[in-house]
Amino acid sequence: MIDPRPSRGAPVADIRCAHRARRRGHICFLAAALVLTGATIASAHTEVKSTSPAKGATANTSIARVTVTFTGTLKRGTLRVVGPDGEVASVSNGARDPRNIRRLLVGLKRSLKPGSYTASWTALVADGHTQKGSFRFKLKR
Repeated sequence: MIDPRPSRGAPVADIRCAHRARRRGHICFLAAALVLTGATIASAHTEVKSTSPAKGATANTSIARVTVTFTGTLKRGTLRVVGPDGEVASVSNGARDPRNIRRLLVGLKRSLKPGSYTASWTALVADGHTQKGSFRFKLKR
């Protein structure tokens, strides 16, 4: 490897070449740092943090609502719950919780039957992407 530091009495052309090599090294280092930092930022997508009831959990038929909480801010979204007989169990299409901009919320009808329920959600997250998902839970008396 060539020593980038010019020795005393080195020709002017050698000194310029050494300075260019050092400058190229700095530019390559900065470019690599920017690429790695950009990749980290770009991979930070909004994800589901929790659900209530929890995915796969069993709750009482007396529950009044279902929620999905995300790791990031939501612009808007929907949340719909379907019961064991295929009938809609939610009272609306749900929406973003007015008290928590990271949560979708929907109320449930009264007198729900025991069985398996599916909650399906769609969310427009702050970065402009639309995400969809679902989870199942059971209700018992």
